[in-house]
Amino acid sequence: MSKYLTFQEICFTSKDLLLLALKQAGYPHEQGDSLVLYGYHGDARPERAQIVVRRGHLSSSSNDIGFMLTPKGYVPIVSQFDQGVPLGPQREKFLPAVRTAYAQLVVAAVARRLGGTITAGESGGVKRMVVQYA
Repeated sequence: MSKYLTFQEICFTSKDLLLLALKQAGYPHEQGDSLVLYGYHGDARPERAQIVVRRGHLSSSSNDIGFMLTPKGYVPIVSQFDQGVPLGPQREKFLPAVRTAYAQLVVAAVARRLGGTITAGESGGVKRMVVQYA
């Protein structure tokens, strides 16, 4: 049984942008007040979350992945196994894929709010997005 880890240092403050990021990254999800997370054997785990990506959408040996609401926002709950393997339709590591999609959505929202434009580029494997406004 793979232990679940809660990543308090990763916090998604906007529920709407998190849900959109999950969708854009190709991860179907469920929402609820206190959804049970299931392990790869289908066993109910003690962890609960408000947003859950079910294991069937990840890989045959995955556990559910959840996002728990805290006073600061939604923090991911990911098993030790699932944090290190490529998952889902894009075959990417889950947290980096969702964080990238979320960051792009945040930048787009800031650009809209400021009436600016986005310039994107890549240098040394690092993607950069800059909002320019007058």
